[in-house]
Amino acid sequence: MFGRKSNSDSKSTPEAKFPHIGGLASILKNASIPVQNIPAATPKVNSEPDLPKPSTSKSVNLIQEVQKFDDKTIKPFIDYTAGSIFYPVLSNIGETQDNVSYLDDLVSDGILAKHIYEKLIVCPIHPTVFSSSMRLYCPKCHSMNVEKLNLFEHKKCGYIAESKNFDFSNIDHSVCPSCLKEIKNFEKEIRVPAMWYQCEDCIEKFDNAVIKLHCRKHDHDFDTNSGKFITTFCYKLKNSDISNISDTTQIKDELVKLLRGFNFTAELNSLVKGKSGNTHEIPIFGKSKSNDDSILIFIKNQSTGVDESDMNSILIPKLDIDPKNTLLVTVSDVKEGVENMAKHYGINLISDPDFSKIISRVEEFVSAWYANNGGRK
Repeated sequence: MFGRKSNSDSKSTPEAKFPHIGGLASILKNASIPVQNIPAATPKVNSEPDLPKPSTSKSVNLIQEVQKFDDKTIKPFIDYTAGSIFYPVLSNIGETQDNVSYLDDLVSDGILAKHIYEKLIVCPIHPTVFSSSMRLYCPKCHSMNVEKLNLFEHKKCGYIAESKNFDFSNIDHSVCPSCLKEIKNFEKEIRVPAMWYQCEDCIEKFDNAVIKLHCRKHDHDFDTNSGKFITTFCYKLKNSDISNISDTTQIKDELVKLLRGFNFTAELNSLVKGKSGNTHEIPIFGKSKSNDDSILIFIKNQSTGVDESDMNSILIPKLDIDPKNTLLVTVSDVKEGVENMAKHYGINLISDPDFSKIISRVEEFVSAWYANNGGRK
């Protein structure tokens, strides 16, 4: 696959060349692919062994788990005492429960959508402790012995009194203390014209209590304005089609092996530092062992198609890292303007609904590049 192609190779069908890329049913039915059923690969430029090819990836297993949820959403579990955030479903696929970067990778692949789940206000002195509660204080004596009072009006007779003068303890039988008529519907018969607080210690009445947040673990108060925000996220499945996830995972593995076959080092989800000093996460980063030329490969597989905003997210790391070549491969529809934008900035766009054809086109591209450099090992 990675060396010079023979005529017989060029005539082979995509199904024969990539037997593991195809229908979802074949992926889900088999726990493994028997070695004897896999066609022998053509000679490679180097003797680096193939990576293992599990038929069911972790990503596929995760999506199957998420599809069992009514809202198709991965929600966090928040340990308020320990100050930890977990995603329990990850343990079902052999990942650590706090591996947020794994979920973020699926967001980058267009498989999951990331949304804010909750914003926690935490203690500015102990921000790793999420456990806090609200306390109300009397503005005069600073006591916590504060009660909320309402002013109730019985609409039928016009009687107005504080809520403590009305007895609503028995919902089925409540009466007005003035006219003694039964109150059958609280919302329709009772109006609340006012509300205030009263301190039971100093008997002071006031409109607004002093609100403080209490750090429960370290037993001290802090002002709401000084608190820090901790944002937690949930991850919603964008597309319930498992084959999309499987295909994205498979093409990543194929491209990494392809680059290694042409004497490149290749890494998945690699953190690469640019000229600015900023670090960028690259889906596939390859570097030639012969002359240090580098290549960035971005993969987009999303039902909404690839638009200019997707290109902008690629341009930033591309311009900062300044690799020899940059590829964007996608099976999604390419929106208007994307092709011209890619050409203008020297990004090689490879778009085809068939993943096996994408692999072949990437191989042709890398093969020509390898040949132009003398095929040096």
